Amino acid sequence: MRPVSVSAAALALVAMAAPASADPLPLPKVDFAITYLVTPGGHSMDMAHHNGVMRMDMSEQGQSMTGLMNLHTDKMTVIMTAPMQMAFEMDMNQPMPGGGMPGGGMSPQQMMTESDVTLTEIGSKTVAGHDCTLYHAIGTLGAERTESDVCLADGNVMLFSQTVDQGTTYTITATRVDLSPQDASRFRVPPGVRVMPMGALGAMPGMMGQ
Repeated sequence: MRPVSVSAAALALVAMAAPASADPLPLPKVDFAITYLVTPGGHSMDMAHHNGVMRMDMSEQGQSMTGLMNLHTDKMTVIMTAPMQMAFEMDMNQPMPGGGMPGGGMSPQQMMTESDVTLTEIGSKTVAGHDCTLYHAIGTLGAERTESDVCLADGNVMLFSQTVDQGTTYTITATRVDLSPQDASRFRVPPGVRVMPMGALGAMPGMMGQ
């Protein structure tokens, strides 16, 4: 698996914050903190929501990163801990850095507003002790076409997704679900951490995964 890249984390954050729908996007309505198992690879990813701010924590090949997406201000902030603690902010209306993946060159806002996806209810599941409605999603983003199964609990909380791409099945499955009120301090940049424009990241050798 390739090293963590800011663009990959941002794409995941957008996808998790906004499950696909042909209607207005069903953004989360409740606080939550969820740990997901991601396969292939078998690594974990933590996702949380509070008051219109999504938080994603992930670690890969020893590099930890936190992403914060403010659904009110259309700002996305990525906080990194190595080689030093730093934060990079981007306007969600601007194209994302990096490429070579679905939506490359598009802004997060374009990904959420220009995608064309329809959900069809196909059943239900119980994941990590919580019931959810299972949908089959067929959609396009630019020239890309994807098909996925997605399971959403009350409040638009995603507990499961499965996508087959070029013969490989990719799944994201909740293993721990906390629907209690979340600590607001976890959804802000820590005090003393410098926030720089996302464009500054490209000038730092070795920081963008290829």
